[in-house]
Amino acid sequence: MPANVDTKRYDTLTDQGPRKASLEEVPVIDLAPLIAGQDISEVVESLRRACKDTAFFYVKNHGVEPGVIRDVFAASREFFEAPIDERLQITRNKYNRGYIPMGATQLPGKAPDLKDSFDLGIDLPLDDPAVVAGVPFHGPNQWPADPEFKLRVERYFSEVQALGMKMLRVFALALDLEEEYFVRLYEKPVISMRLLHYPQPLLSDREIEVGSGVHTDYGVFTVLYQDPAGGLELQKPDGEWIAAPFIDDTFVINLGDLMARWTNDVFRSNPHRVVNRTGRERFSIAAFLNPTYSTVVSCLPTCQSSDNPARYEAIGAGEYVMNKIKANQFRQ
Repeated sequence: MPANVDTKRYDTLTDQGPRKASLEEVPVIDLAPLIAGQDISEVVESLRRACKDTAFFYVKNHGVEPGVIRDVFAASREFFEAPIDERLQITRNKYNRGYIPMGATQLPGKAPDLKDSFDLGIDLPLDDPAVVAGVPFHGPNQWPADPEFKLRVERYFSEVQALGMKMLRVFALALDLEEEYFVRLYEKPVISMRLLHYPQPLLSDREIEVGSGVHTDYGVFTVLYQDPAGGLELQKPDGEWIAAPFIDDTFVINLGDLMARWTNDVFRSNPHRVVNRTGRERFSIAAFLNPTYSTVVSCLPTCQSSDNPARYEAIGAGEYVMNKIKANQFRQ
């Protein structure tokens, strides 16, 4: 075990839980105009305000059918209810696809998170040039034996990917860029998705086990669907923690470190955590939408000036995310 790491089995928290976020703090943005191909100026302005504040917001009328969401959550529950020996047969491989057992994710200086997950990405054949070259995050998915699981998960993945590509246009316009600016950098995107399972935590008068410790996401942006258990908690710019509750038929979208670096912190990457305070299992699905692995992230021209020069050096998008994952999941 690394030095200075808590020796508890899982990380714990001692607070009594934050208050519920207001819709002014975590707004709900109506994507109907975007999905319908109409004027999106109001969508752009709402997103701009949200990304400068808490950098978390809900989206409704997003175009993903409720039945697709119900099916993927049913598939996720069935997978995590299967015997552990079955799940371990598809433990995460060198392509970052597969099952990640309980306690494998551990933030530096902390005990492990109380969660397990199933990871997948864009399904690429072994003869794909990026797979042959050994580019991280590129490869074939691996699946449990049930063919229905694969169908239901892939359908959801496809629809969320399509939603994410539409959102890229809104982000670009919100940053006063050409509408296609980010889309062009997603020619061969690195999109990872995690089916997440948080078991019922141990709770005492003083402590509760933490499902996911305080962190910022590593990439550009994340599309999350959480079940009615909720559990997502985020930190406001003034340091206060608030709970982002479940809102039916909405996704939660938040920004990651790469977007903060790209925008010179005009758009924020906000610390958040997951604490399952309901006394029952929690399920969620997070999709991380990142650009082509070789994309160089440097300060956008609309986010710097002589009075506000670039704060971050240019970095490779894929390498940055890979190094973060190694530190927090592979403990390197």
